[in-house]
Parts: sequence; structure tokens; C-alpha cells
Amino acid sequence: MQFESSMFVAACWKRAPFLRLTVPFLTGISIQLYVPLPAVSLYILILSAFAALLLIRLLPVAYRYHYSWTSGIPVFIMLYGSGAILLVSAGIGQVDRDVSAWPDSTQYWLTTVTEPLQEKPRSRKTLLMVTAVYVRGGWRASEGRLLAYFSKDSTSAGLVYGSVVLLAKKPVKIANSGNPGAFDYRQYCAVQQLYHQVFLKESDYRQLSRPQARDLTAYLLQARDFCLQQLKTRIGKGPEAGMAEALLIGYRQDLDPDVVNAYSNTGIVHIIAISGMHLALLYASLLWLLRWLPSHRAANTIRALLLLTVLWGFALLTGASASVLRAAVMFSGITTGNLLLGRKASTYNMLAASAFVLLCYHPWLVIDAGFQLSYLAVLSILLFYDAIYKLWPLQSRWAKAVWQLTALSLAAQVLTLPVSVYYFHQFPVYFLPANLVAVPLSTVVIYGEILLLLLAPFDALAGWAGVAVRWLIYVMNTGVAWLGQLPFALVKGLQWSLLQTGCCYLLIAGIAVWLSGRYRRGFWLALAACWIMVADQAMRHTINRQRRQLVIYNVPAYTAMDCISKGKVQFIGHDSVWMMPAAKQLQAARAAMGVNPGVVADLQRRGRYLCLGRKQLAVLDSVLPVSVPVQRLRVNYLLLNGNLKMKMDRVLAWYNAGTVIFGAACPPFLIRRWAAECSSSGIPFYSIPEKGAFIIPF
Repeated sequence: MQFESSMFVAACWKRAPFLRLTVPFLTGISIQLYVPLPAVSLYILILSAFAALLLIRLLPVAYRYHYSWTSGIPVFIMLYGSGAILLVSAGIGQVDRDVSAWPDSTQYWLTTVTEPLQEKPRSRKTLLMVTAVYVRGGWRASEGRLLAYFSKDSTSAGLVYGSVVLLAKKPVKIANSGNPGAFDYRQYCAVQQLYHQVFLKESDYRQLSRPQARDLTAYLLQARDFCLQQLKTRIGKGPEAGMAEALLIGYRQDLDPDVVNAYSNTGIVHIIAISGMHLALLYASLLWLLRWLPSHRAANTIRALLLLTVLWGFALLTGASASVLRAAVMFSGITTGNLLLGRKASTYNMLAASAFVLLCYHPWLVIDAGFQLSYLAVLSILLFYDAIYKLWPLQSRWAKAVWQLTALSLAAQVLTLPVSVYYFHQFPVYFLPANLVAVPLSTVVIYGEILLLLLAPFDALAGWAGVAVRWLIYVMNTGVAWLGQLPFALVKGLQWSLLQTGCCYLLIAGIAVWLSGRYRRGFWLALAACWIMVADQAMRHTINRQRRQLVIYNVPAYTAMDCISKGKVQFIGHDSVWMMPAAKQLQAARAAMGVNPGVVADLQRRGRYLCLGRKQLAVLDSVLPVSVPVQRLRVNYLLLNGNLKMKMDRVLAWYNAGTVIFGAACPPFLIRRWAAECSSSGIPFYSIPEKGAFIIPF
């Protein structure tokens, strides 16, 4: 197994022109995410750089030759500004403004189903494309994408791709839970240009008649349904069938949660996600099948067209994830260069070119974890595989094959480790043996599934192929599950900051260049990066020890609060919440704040009355008595939580509250009524369902 190079060298920068374009372009997108500049300022920056470039071109030849390096600076600035402008234009774009601009008088929304409905425990989920809205007695064109949840009934069961649905319920903005350390679901949806959602009962919509869709997506869905039908028929039900569907076409709806958890705990969840590995297997298989074509221009053109058609068809069929798009663009460039242009492209250049093209198409991919991990894994293999493989020269053919896979897994882990820890806060200890088991077996399974589809017309042969595939998947799942249950299989609770993640890359770079002998001072760079990581961890630990606050979580239908002081946390609320899925949110929040369960000395509790230092909180989750007290109870905060069918005047007759908090268990219509009453009375209020968790420092 050979790669282009094991380390970056000066010539690589010259042989990879797209690398010189991608670096400033990516820098502009990344900085604009955290330090946004107005579009006008960016346009002025780009025009100024362009003017400077023209000015340099007007200088005498002698000066231009002597200061030739300066011409790259305006180009760098123009690419930086272009990346930032592209992110601005792809942010909360025109589609979102159109949706937000819908007036309250809008009565109906005309939408089209853009993907098959997914079965959820209590609903059916899909995406809707808004084409028109009915406002003030007339229809007008509109745009926007909605995340829709239909109730499980006979009407929603008949919805398919291309169905036209008339909505009579206004969508609402997608919101976060706002809990500390929680997954940013709103940003995740914004990356996909989704800003609103709607929950629909049978009376909230009506399906309109329309001819069956016959576009490319419809044909791809038919191909997917054929594959699913064959796999379910030949392999049957159970974890093996769900794994077979995920491995072949990326269909994850039937995956067993325990199987997914086992693969995640062993660090090989990439096996069950359609990635570049799958496209590489497909590409290699196609090259082998087309090797009989002669090597002349016409045959190469036919070969290239077949390769590109199958590659992109498979990419679209499997959902076109970031890693699949990266592989598709890279293999397209390699195919074009080798077969159509007769040139062998630099691997670094193709990697940078694919990133540049995808970021131009969708700049929000820069914050997509799959996009980052996909490119880091490939870059890590290109940089470190050869160096690792040469550490242990072997002669045996089978030993070399095992060592190649081992070196490949280790090389891919080098640059993906910091990002993986940053996003997922864990490290799988047995990732290497898990890869040695799962990668070869999954490869055999994928080829077996392809053979099964080819043998579909022959029931007996297809049945035997299905039995063999099912057995292989069972062996693979059993082996991975066994590894995941071993002691110390998973190190949890790794909370790295963005600074620590960046320093970890400096640490890796310093060690790499120091060991390669190219830069002796790399050791000091690695040492400095390590020192900064330790200092940042110590500082965060000190801040966590000094934190004294009460967190009221956004957990629907429950009261859940954490009192935090001196690194300890004490729970207040319904204990049954720990048996619900919401418990993961509370655990993630505690891990993010660096606290452990214990008794908080600063907390005094009498029933539903809490005293936190000099601040008081009263929790009201039941209807108040009819009689009114002579003197109101004075508290700093009053938490209303539950279906409390009473007016705010009655509540204020009992409590003199500085701030009224509406909990996550309150119905939306009560929150709207209470908010209006508080506004008219001049009382500050806070809605947890709308704004997220409420934090009280004390």
C-alpha cells in the first residue's frame, strides 16, 4: 500500500495549487463563524485587495521581480474575504427570512414532501418544501424548508415522496434545550438550511391529489426500496438486517441501538456510516471489472463516464453525506486526470480541491463533524502511514497485510483523535483490535450484499447468499460487542476546550517534525503546546470549583434542577427523570461543568422553598388554595412548572417575586397568557421552553 508522501515538504505546496486556494478560503469561513464581520466590510476588504493587486501589476518590472512575494498577499486577502462572504450569504438566508416574514394572517401553507417518512416512536418525520402560502384571500409564492412531524394515523401512512400537503398550522422556530453542555440542535438544523418545524395532527393538514413524482430522486428511492426489500427478504429481521442495510446503502432507520452503542464504544462507528471506504471499495471494484477495455482515448472516455455515473449515483443513493461527497469529488478528479487528461494528480491537490469545491457549494460544512473527521482521516493517512508502516518491516504476506491495516488505523487516528475527543468527550481504548475485526469483515459483507442483489432473480442462490451474509454480520457484531464490554474499553468524561484541541494539533505537529529530523525545535513546540493544555485544564478546574449556581433545566414534563457549589452538585426535582432519555442531558451538563454528585452545604431546602445563600426560590407545581394569605411570601425567583390552570393575579396574591420563571412542564398557551399578564404588571419573567435553561448565581 503506497501513498504519495509521509510528510509535508516545500515542494508539496508548489505541486498542490488548490492547497494554496483552500487554506485562505477555509480561514475566511472559519474566522467569520466566530468573529463575524458585516458584508459591507468584507466587500470593501475584497475590493481593496483587488486594487492593491492591480497597483502591484503597474509597478516597474524590476520592482515586481524583487517584491514578487507581495502579490500573493492581496490574493490571500481576496480568498479570505470570499470565504467569509460565502458564509454570510449561506447563513440565515433568504429562505429563512421568507419563512420568518409570514404574517399572522397566513391561513394555509402549500408544501411538498421531499423525502420518505421516517418512523419514530410516536410520530412520522419528514421534510417539507413550502411552495406557496395563502394570505388575505390570495395565494402567493414562497420558499422554505420545514421539519415536519405527523401523528401516526392512516392519513400520514399514505404520504410518500412528492406528495402535496396543505397545512393549516403555522410552523414554529426550531429551538435548543439551552441546557449546559447540550447538543446544539438548532445549529445542526441550520447547517441543513432548516429553521422551522411543525407538529401535525390529522386535522391540521390535507393531502392533495398529484401525479406520482418521476424525477431523479424518485428513481433513486425506487432503487433504495428494491435493495431494502431484497435484504429484508433474504436476511430477515433483527440486528443483522439493520446492519446490512446500513452497510450497503446507508439506511439507518432499522439499526439496533445496542449495536450502534457497541460500535461507538469501540471507535468504529464509521463502519456503519457510508463513508469514503465504501466508495473506495466501489471504485476499486469498477476498475477491476473494466480492466478488459483497451487503453486508448475512446475506451478511457467510456471507462471514465461509467465510473463517474456509478460513483455519483451511489453517492446520491446513500444520502450524499460529507464523507461520501469528499470521496466522490476526489475520485472524480482522479478519474478525470488519469483517464481523460492523461495526468496523474497530486493526492494533496485532489484533497484540497475537493474541500474547496464542497465549501463553495455549502460553506456550513466547515462545522460539520463528519466533514472534519473525513478530511482529517485522509490527511492523517497521507502524512503518517508510511512512517508508521516502515517501523516494522515484515516478510510474511499475511503478516504484512495485518500490519498494513494496523498502520492504516493508527495513522488515521493521529489527526482525528483531538476532534473526536472535542466532540464526543470519550476515547475508545480498543479501537485498534476493533478495526482489525470489523474492517475486513465489513468489506466481505459489502461484497456479499452486492452478490446477493445480483443473484436476486435466483431464489435459491440468493437465499444461500443471505444466510452467509447474516452469519458474517452476526460474527462481526458479536466480536465488536465483546470488545466493547471489556474492562477499560471506553474512557469517558474527556472535556477538551477549543484551545486544548488546537494545542493538541500543535503537540502532534511538533513531535512529528522533531522525530522526522526536519525541525529540531519541534520538541520545544510540542512542550509549549503541552504546557498550555495543562494550564488551560487547571484554569478550567479552578473555575469549576468556584462555580456557585442553581441550574433549572429545560426538561419537558419534569422539574429538574442542579445546585452546584465547590465542585459538588445536588439534584432537586423528580427522581424519575433519571430513568428517562433526558437523563443524558443532565449527565452531559454535569460533565461540561466539571462537577460530581455530593451534598451542597450552601443549599437549605424546606419543601418547595429553596434558600441559596442570600437568594430564595419557590417552586409552584400545584394549584394554590382558595384562601389568600395576609402577607405575601417574598422570594427572589418563583418557578411555575406544570399545567397550573390559574391566572397570574392569583399567583401574585401569594408571592412577591422578583422574577417569575416558566418551567418546561408548562403548556405553551399558559406561558403566553402568563407572559402577557406579567408584561402588563411590569414583572420580569423568563420562559425556559423558549430561551433554555435558567441559571441562578448565588
